Amino acid sequence: MVFGVGGAVATLAPQIDPATVPVGLLASHNHVSSIRINALARAVKHHRADVFVQHIHVNAGGALPWHTHPGPAIVTVVSGFLGYQRAHHHRCVTTWYAAGTGFMDPGFGHVHRAIARADVGFDSYVTFVTPTGTPNQTIPMPSPAGCP
Repeated sequence: MVFGVGGAVATLAPQIDPATVPVGLLASHNHVSSIRINALARAVKHHRADVFVQHIHVNAGGALPWHTHPGPAIVTVVSGFLGYQRAHHHRCVTTWYAAGTGFMDPGFGHVHRAIARADVGFDSYVTFVTPTGTPNQTIPMPSPAGCP
């Protein structure tokens, strides 16, 4: 926080360079869209949930396997471009997110994957909110109809 005459001015904490952080668990903040309160409420039972925070790195041209989550996942892209790929009306749809942006995947069976552009990879920090006692934040799934 920066203090000035007549009050306080809030500043954002500096973002850690993803190249200096080992892949693992980490937290960050970005401008995130598509936050669905109902998905968060579904993961929280009796005012409790498990939270996982993970640093994900994908090289240029790479992709994560198809998967879902047992609860919502809030994705913040911190370098490169992340393609959020999923099936919609039996065709594959990709929405691209640049560094400094993000989105929320609703989880609970919503099958998707993250892909990188051919020319640049990406780093993201993902916060998973899952029902208490969930053993893993990611569930492998087959590719949906209409997607490779």
